[in-house]
Amino acid sequence: MQKNESMTPTCSVSLLTTAFEKFSKHNIIKLPSNAVYEFENVLNVLLHAATSTSDSLESASNDLKRKYPEAKIPSADTIFNYINCNKIEDILYSFRAINLEIFKMMELEGKVHDIAIDFHHVPFCGDKNTPLIRGMKPKGGTSWGYEYLTLDIIGDDKLTLDVIPISALKKDFSILVELLFKRLEEMNVKIGTVHLDKEFCNDDTISVLTKRKINFVIACKSIKKSKRNLRNSKKKMGISQLFLNTSLMKMEQNLILLQCLMKRKITSCLLQIRM
Repeated sequence: MQKNESMTPTCSVSLLTTAFEKFSKHNIIKLPSNAVYEFENVLNVLLHAATSTSDSLESASNDLKRKYPEAKIPSADTIFNYINCNKIEDILYSFRAINLEIFKMMELEGKVHDIAIDFHHVPFCGDKNTPLIRGMKPKGGTSWGYEYLTLDIIGDDKLTLDVIPISALKKDFSILVELLFKRLEEMNVKIGTVHLDKEFCNDDTISVLTKRKINFVIACKSIKKSKRNLRNSKKKMGISQLFLNTSLMKMEQNLILLQCLMKRKITSCLLQIRM
């Protein structure tokens, strides 16, 4: 479901009913015996965060408090406390199980979908020895945080299919990308085009994609000279689908990658470059 400013009452009730059933079954929201909030209060905030223009659980809670000042609206910290008492493995297991049920309800199985793969970084200001914490680019006054790899269906239908926490000191792109494709195979998702950000513009990722003969759009760095050379190569070689975008590669790497694509005759691969 796309994020909207508000939901119709029917949609809201339907979502709440479905969410109540799924979350009750997997029991990852654990209210203490002395909790001042009820299960529905927590779900209301979670659903508002997922389906409105709110960009975080905190903003979703604050938004509901402004709209319904008399209602019982738990804060983001309270909800996190109800969830964080679980092990990360249990949360991921429950997420995948619930998502699989939603995936089937949406009748997405066996159909062709465009896919997005991306990394997400969440700053952390506590003890850097906390499990799953790793170094990251400075953000929010810290150079430590959580990192996750996500797999999403994009287009008319939208659904996050999987989330993988990155804990290793060095990311192995081949293993991670293969893991996601196996997940798609298990769910019987037919792949249209895979969209990847600049961090995936490397030999390991491209090798997996080309070996599987998958159409993909991936960002790469360009400079004026490389743009000109790529345009000239496009005219000479007759490649019909070549676009240019910004990211992380030197001119030489762009040209080597282009030559590799020409040799493999992969004309459906797009190197997106913003002009």
